[in-house]
Amino acid sequence: MESLQVPEGNVVATHPATLSARIFAVLILVLPGGVLTWLATQFEEKAADAKVPVIAAGILLICLGILAFVQQNRSKVVVRADGVERWGLRGKLWALRWADMSELRYRAVKIRLYHVIPVGTTIYMTLSDPQGKRHRVPSNMKGMDLLAERIADQQTAVRFVEARATLERGEEVHFGKALIVDREKVSARKLFGGYKSCPIQEIEKVGVENGFLRIRQRGKLLGFGGGNIGSIPNVFLFLRLLDGGGRFASGDVDPVLRVEVWLLGIETWVFPDHAFLNVLHATCA
Repeated sequence: MESLQVPEGNVVATHPATLSARIFAVLILVLPGGVLTWLATQFEEKAADAKVPVIAAGILLICLGILAFVQQNRSKVVVRADGVERWGLRGKLWALRWADMSELRYRAVKIRLYHVIPVGTTIYMTLSDPQGKRHRVPSNMKGMDLLAERIADQQTAVRFVEARATLERGEEVHFGKALIVDREKVSARKLFGGYKSCPIQEIEKVGVENGFLRIRQRGKLLGFGGGNIGSIPNVFLFLRLLDGGGRFASGDVDPVLRVEVWLLGIETWVFPDHAFLNVLHATCA
């Protein structure tokens, strides 16, 4: 199995971990461990047999808290001109060049308390290399929205050139098991297996509604296909391949995808206006 080349370009940005995990480590592990140890020293002679196990448990909690604190101090993601690196307690954990990121899965969750009060946003991003190994980008990095946009933009730009060349050769571009695109049609996976196809000239619109990619066929009441955004690899590439002018695209589509998750469990995904695409006729030269 061929080893992958590591990125060696200039450092564009460094995203360290946020303070939240370190604060949680202190509040949940270190402080309870300290309290537990102190309480053990106050035991009466009658409870002397329980003192040692309680002290041991307290010291264990303190040690785990210190370990988590140190790990978060060393946790960071380094963006280079030709790729990205993930660092942790043991040094460099993994590194991938843009060209080696065969798949990108992205999901951003914004939680609002009582539908009004913003609580925070969590972005989940996973990168797969050509060997199929998945590399998770931690969601607690500083400037995570900017980091996710950088990675998605660079990865999509590289894959876009390859996908265009594949289509021009008359071959198919696969988006996991969910979607297949070629010069003549788009194919979507059926509920019980197999695929259904729709000629490109019959596709009326592609949009995102309630966390799902929706492909609407002209003259049909129900949607043709799509799926959950988080389960479709390279979803930004799919959107960028298609433009609003009725042809395969050559321009850019904003890669930033946001989602609001209500406490009742209803998801609302929000794209920039220009990313709601009226899709394509088969005019790929």
